[in-house]
Amino acid sequence: MFADIDAASAAFAEEHKLPGLVAGIVEGGRLVHVTMLGLADREAGRPVGRDTAFRIASMTKNMTALAILSLRDAGKLALDAPLSTYVPQFAAVKPATADSAPVTVRHLLSHVAGFVTDDPWGDRVLGMTPAQLDHVIATGTLFARPPGLAFEYSNLGYALLGRVLTNVSGEPYQDHVRRLFLAPLGLTRTGFDAPAASRGDYAFGYRLDGETWSRERIEPDGEVGAMGGLVTTAPDYASWVAFLLSAWPARDDPETGPVRRASVRELGLFHAPPFQPDGPEPRPSAYGYGLNNTLDPVLGRLLHHAGGLPGYGSHVLLLPERGWGVFAFANRTYAPMSKLTPKLARVLHEARPKPPPAVPSRALRRAVDAVAAAWASGRIEDAASACASNFFLDMPPPLRNAELARLKEQVGEADIETIEPTHALAGRVTLAGARGRLTVSIVLSPERQPGIQKLVLTVEDAKTEGDR
Repeated sequence: MFADIDAASAAFAEEHKLPGLVAGIVEGGRLVHVTMLGLADREAGRPVGRDTAFRIASMTKNMTALAILSLRDAGKLALDAPLSTYVPQFAAVKPATADSAPVTVRHLLSHVAGFVTDDPWGDRVLGMTPAQLDHVIATGTLFARPPGLAFEYSNLGYALLGRVLTNVSGEPYQDHVRRLFLAPLGLTRTGFDAPAASRGDYAFGYRLDGETWSRERIEPDGEVGAMGGLVTTAPDYASWVAFLLSAWPARDDPETGPVRRASVRELGLFHAPPFQPDGPEPRPSAYGYGLNNTLDPVLGRLLHHAGGLPGYGSHVLLLPERGWGVFAFANRTYAPMSKLTPKLARVLHEARPKPPPAVPSRALRRAVDAVAAAWASGRIEDAASACASNFFLDMPPPLRNAELARLKEQVGEADIETIEPTHALAGRVTLAGARGRLTVSIVLSPERQPGIQKLVLTVEDAKTEGDR
């Protein structure tokens, strides 16, 4: 499998003319494989190594967002408070319209503050001083629309979250992030100061114009870096990915991380309107706080984010239900690494055993057994002890029994084949019969002893009379 990952990475690097590339696979809470290709320094011929540092640009955003949630958890800020509560200069900003709601911290986290998208501009102003950011706040034409109406990606929004971190924590956001995350997690090669990192094992950023390579300037650390300034290495970043993945599944274990597991999971919830990403596959997506949430038809639930700066492209892909993380960094301007990580994840998917089916809760198993008994007898009354109070009111037993008889004529006698829990109070069951399969959708009630409140029976692949 790792040979296939290396080969896919090498083909991608050649196709996209990447000077250097590093890709990592995190599984079981650790870095299990690193691919290292090409050059970190074209002029000196220095190759990319395991510990070569890359800029990861907007992949910084989930760390910034989690630092904000940590302050929220500590009772030091409220997500729905006006931004001006924590950045007083913003009180003087003219709203988008006279009747606009104030910009809140939550708006910034989910890119719905109404600001114009600003990828090219934001990438070149990482080194802003506090006074320069104040000047943008005071004089800028910030709004494309009123807050809260639509998703529009904004680096400025996350730069302002950096100012919130600084003002609320009482220390520069770089120091706050270092104390909150980098030091406790042992991320000793991760930080915001790219010029300092460039004096060590560092991947210099390059651009290609026609056939001419040139080295991009190193954007300095500054007031805007909370939106995309981090520099890191594959081992360090793997530790961050492992920390994020450790928040799944939700459980009763004691908390051990620098931030609550529930707050980590909150990064990937839908906080912005859903959108349809580019590509041939229908993969509904929505933005959380510093992570996109996408449902992939093959890989399942994905949490991910890209990064791009002059000289760099990066992407991280988390598969929280599988406990996997895939990331890739390259040192060419806006290298499309989001096209590589899904390929590597699919290699992992094909090579690893499929996860065992989820175990149904006791309440769901009780409901499934009751439905199976009713199917066998043809009498829905035989499931009465497992039904909620609304069940027979919504469809009287004679009607339900007629439905059972009609479907049984199509499927025949049938036994439970699979139980696929949606969660503890709902699931999908397949009954396999001689002439077809019956799909049973069950939703339970929120009572002390959950009962069947909704039951939907659908025949799949039934044989016709001629087929028999």
